[in-house]
Amino acid sequence: MNPTPTTTKGEQAKSQLIAAALAQFGEYGLHATTRDIAAQAGQNIAAITYYFGSKEDLYLACAQWIADFIGSRFHEQVAAATALLSEPSPDRAAIRQLILNACNNMIALLTHDDTLNLSKFISREQLSPTAAYQRVHDQVIAPMHTHLTHLIAAYTGRDANDTLTILHTHALLGEVLAFRLGRETILLRTGWTQFDEEKSAQISQVITCHLDLILQGLTQRSLES
Repeated sequence: MNPTPTTTKGEQAKSQLIAAALAQFGEYGLHATTRDIAAQAGQNIAAITYYFGSKEDLYLACAQWIADFIGSRFHEQVAAATALLSEPSPDRAAIRQLILNACNNMIALLTHDDTLNLSKFISREQLSPTAAYQRVHDQVIAPMHTHLTHLIAAYTGRDANDTLTILHTHALLGEVLAFRLGRETILLRTGWTQFDEEKSAQISQVITCHLDLILQGLTQRSLES
């Protein structure tokens, strides 16, 4: 995970500071020092003030970078979901595929070591939220969560605004997130040394199996109610 390639010296400096700040903030939160961030970025400490204003502003800049990064990874899927759900009778097979695509995209994202600092940053914000989390939530997490909830509701016949539907959606996402948050556990239990394409494919097979069980179960319950 690297910030967008840059073309000017200033843009390169900002990019290096963001990358270093993500690593430091992910590890230490706002207890990270500007001195350590600047040193890791290979920049003068004054560059943080020059480009961002303060450590707190740099923290917010990291949150914005994460929002932009995640948004770019899921933009096409959100657009596809919007288009499909706008149809009078969306095809259920197409709905399932979009849900699966979203899960597989998350698996690919969360099994890469390059995104570890991003995950640490977001995990800290989930447990002790600041204004930075609200920015990421409003811009990408809430829209993605909402679209996935609507897809699951459309497939199963449930109400997308029902709290239980939202909880079912969150539980499904939690299955995927567990492979990042419980990374060391799964590596030790399986004997894997790292996640690679083969391991990601196996994870995808399991998530696909669970997804179908969830969709079938929720659909059956909707028919019975």
